Amino acid sequence: MIPAKRPSKGKAASFIKLAIRIAVSSILMIFLASKISLIELKALLTTLNRPLLAAGAGSIFLSNLIGSYQWHQLMKSSGIVMPFQNVFRFYFVGLFFNNFLLGNVGGDAVKIYDVTKGGTRVHQVIAVTLLDRILGIFGLCLLASIATLYLLGAGVGEFHLLYLVIFIGCMSPAIGFYMFKPLSNWLRKVVKFIRPLSLDERISSVLDYLGEFKGRKMLILRLMGLSLVIQGLRVIAHILIAASLGVLLSPVVAGYFFIFIPILGLVISLPISIMGIGVREYLGIILFSAAGIGETDTFTILFLTYVSLVVVSLLGLVFFLMRRGGRPETTISGEPEGILTVEPGRDIG
Repeated sequence: MIPAKRPSKGKAASFIKLAIRIAVSSILMIFLASKISLIELKALLTTLNRPLLAAGAGSIFLSNLIGSYQWHQLMKSSGIVMPFQNVFRFYFVGLFFNNFLLGNVGGDAVKIYDVTKGGTRVHQVIAVTLLDRILGIFGLCLLASIATLYLLGAGVGEFHLLYLVIFIGCMSPAIGFYMFKPLSNWLRKVVKFIRPLSLDERISSVLDYLGEFKGRKMLILRLMGLSLVIQGLRVIAHILIAASLGVLLSPVVAGYFFIFIPILGLVISLPISIMGIGVREYLGIILFSAAGIGETDTFTILFLTYVSLVVVSLLGLVFFLMRRGGRPETTISGEPEGILTVEPGRDIG
């Protein structure tokens, strides 16, 4: 009799982590259901301003369109040559999987796979995608810091100094490792001790590709400008959706959005729930109470914004299904190793 295979410790640990995240989201949503007025919720949805809601969804789409352009520019600067239309498709496929895989970086893994299957080194694409993430977090925190200083100047609200410390703290590592060589050298020394699965060599390779961007200050500044626009559009999407629900938006209240949405973005990026569900709404209700926005209003704003993001990401599903339909493979020309060149008029699919 052949003994049944026992699940590995790694799989068991992954299952436990997933179960905990599902439990966190479920418990918080059940709790929120007891706090939200269904009568108020129905009234909000009945009187919803659909053009403003559509404008909010349009702002989300535009932010991701520019996000795909930023990723394209990063790849181009690293020596990965690919038509923007392909990058656009890969970006939205990744966006779709970010929303429908039970993980926060599943979409990044799909994007990296899509690019590397054409012949590019995987560590090169990981480095570019990681830098894209870092620029996003940096831009988000910089935008939030500016808004915090604005509200401090206006003399309203509480905890703004704490928020400022959080945002500066999140930006400091990126500034430090980019501007100060001793910190970069220290990181490389630490990496050498991570021997399992040859992670020391793999991480060092990623750091080598990231190092190519050092000294290219004009490029980084230009990409930082794009990041500020991208993150600003995502906050504006929340503001437009709040306006569609009839929430009164003074400049001060709008300023709170530029502080609280980044905080929510940082928190839900942690692997403590399923796609931030429950955590986003629960923490949002606590934060936006300082702006005078009620529980039902806050819940509806965040929920509708999330739904809008999911709807926009469905374009990635369309691209994914088109690819699965059997499009011809792209021919890669014989360029130097590490450079991906696509024949004109052909698709990576």
